[in-house]
Amino acid sequence: MSNFLQQTLEDKDKAGVYLAGPDTRLIAAAAQAAGLALWRVDIGHVHDQQGFTGLVAKALAFPEWFGGNWDAFEDCLGDLSWQPAPGYVLLLEHGKHFGAGHKHEFVTAVEVLAAVAEYWRGQGKPFWAIVSGPEGWDAGLPAFAPA
Repeated sequence: MSNFLQQTLEDKDKAGVYLAGPDTRLIAAAAQAAGLALWRVDIGHVHDQQGFTGLVAKALAFPEWFGGNWDAFEDCLGDLSWQPAPGYVLLLEHGKHFGAGHKHEFVTAVEVLAAVAEYWRGQGKPFWAIVSGPEGWDAGLPAFAPA
């Protein structure tokens, strides 16, 4: 399964924003095996856009010019020149609090992440943003379930 998972993560055409269950260890291992840049960000206590973008910016070591707004967030994720890799996997762990409790901000985050995935697809690289949450949670995202 992990070899298939690794091949899935390497596929730029399948990359995007997905929902996974609470255990993302296999995804992380497959991303590392594929040589993709991997970040695990716990968003379990995020309440707003500043909290979300701040945590991701810290994890990915965004440049000092990062302004903290959605446009700057998208610009940084669409650059990543300081994080060269054949592709990117952003695991957003414990996402239910942010996704269910702060729906407007969560939807905007998903829209930005989807636009970034589309940009990287055009560059020939996969960009995955995988939100983890408890089993049975419907975040309105497609399930990350390689078949």
